[in-house]
Amino acid sequence: MSNRNRKNLITMISLLLFLLIVSGFYVWFSNRDKSGKNDTADSDSSFVIAALDPDLIDTIYYKNENADITLVLEDDTWVYTEEKERPINKYYVSYLINIIDSIRAERVVNENPEDLSLYGLDSPKAIIKGSQPDGKTVALMIGEKTTAGDGHYVKLENDDTVYLVKRIPETHLSFSLTDMTDIEHGPSIETNNIYHIEIIQSDKEDFELIYDVDSKYHIAATPYLSWAILKPYETAYAADSTKVSEFLTKYSSFNFSVCIDYNAEDFAQYGLEDPKASIFIEYYEKRNEKLDEPEIDPDTGEEITSRTVKDEKSFRLYIGERNEDGDYYVRKEGDNAVYIMKASNLDSKLEADAFDMLSKFVNIYNIETINNIDIDINGVLYNMKIERDKIINDEGEEEIKKTYYYNWSVADEEVFKDVYQVMISALIDTQLDEVVSVSGKEPVLTLTYYVEGYDEPFKTSYYPYDESFYLIDNGTPVRFVADKRKIDAIIKAVQEFKLTD
Repeated sequence: MSNRNRKNLITMISLLLFLLIVSGFYVWFSNRDKSGKNDTADSDSSFVIAALDPDLIDTIYYKNENADITLVLEDDTWVYTEEKERPINKYYVSYLINIIDSIRAERVVNENPEDLSLYGLDSPKAIIKGSQPDGKTVALMIGEKTTAGDGHYVKLENDDTVYLVKRIPETHLSFSLTDMTDIEHGPSIETNNIYHIEIIQSDKEDFELIYDVDSKYHIAATPYLSWAILKPYETAYAADSTKVSEFLTKYSSFNFSVCIDYNAEDFAQYGLEDPKASIFIEYYEKRNEKLDEPEIDPDTGEEITSRTVKDEKSFRLYIGERNEDGDYYVRKEGDNAVYIMKASNLDSKLEADAFDMLSKFVNIYNIETINNIDIDINGVLYNMKIERDKIINDEGEEEIKKTYYYNWSVADEEVFKDVYQVMISALIDTQLDEVVSVSGKEPVLTLTYYVEGYDEPFKTSYYPYDESFYLIDNGTPVRFVADKRKIDAIIKAVQEFKLTD
């Protein structure tokens, strides 16, 4: 073999050995944590210093600067020994059990410390003690956090050894009895099922809104809109359904942050004896009810074994004074518990702009329901009328023939509808600060609508107010104005109505 070939062979062997060494190192490096030889993970370096069976723990003692509490398990319910009626939040108890059921230390800090104050263990931040029916007990004293912030110094009762324990949430060391008191929140409501809401406030106008599908509160406005505003106005007004839907989304839930007094005897100290405000809601809850006997759906022929039932529900929340954080004391009607409700949650629920929610249409009847319209323009009378007659068409079928009239003469249907479209375009523009009297004034326009299904006509008059607006009088206290240009357009459309040749 030549020297050159020998050198190439040696080079190749050297490269192969190098690759084998690098590959071996890579495999070792990639798997070193799995091998456990160089592992520094918590699970391998830590060790258990005490443990209880979480399913057997029936007593918890918990002490910190905010609490000194003993809890016992009775019939699967945690009970505070000093006040057995106080409801205890089981999740807070589970947080404490999770700390002591298996206490795993990272390392021994000092086996025989001379000064426990160095670790905050002369006066621990918290003491958690759990006991089992067999007498086994674990009591953990929890001190300060390490300077590195990687855990807490702890020691067991009757043992001076100080350990480092990780993963003790700081928040779990400062629970108060109030924190641990269970909270019964307000209802969770499907906003589409709300049909009545009332907001009463001592320093603002009351507000009331009701679903008025049967037009019980109907006035001369929009009989086919489903919501009526009952307060703050002297009479009912139709509401804008879109605005109402947006408004009701605020009332889907009533969550409280803490139960400050689970059985209050003195509501006055919270401003709840004479509440500053209240919110009342009526709504439906839907549920499926099994039928005693199956029925047949007449439309599909399918068997029906259950039906949807609507249960009527109501909820009233009383709102009292604010606490030092600016949040509210509240209580539910029929409940003596006093809760704290965040201002960020409640303030929006107390905001109800009636005018913003108001349907701005002055008169917007469906033309299919109109029989007759009397129009008075500065004392000059006009009339628009629709007559409906049953006839038999060329196919022998019964149908309704409509004839349109203007001033008792036949009018073109399209012209009639165009003028009517202008008439219903009148909108409420602005709300006045106070109700205005129109006594002694003459209206520039009066529209009297005769609507199918109603015995009495609906009348609206417009009176001069200023250069930009007319007052709207529909038989209720006059507090709204309409854009003068819109009303003048109605006057012009009626006066310039073109009859059929």
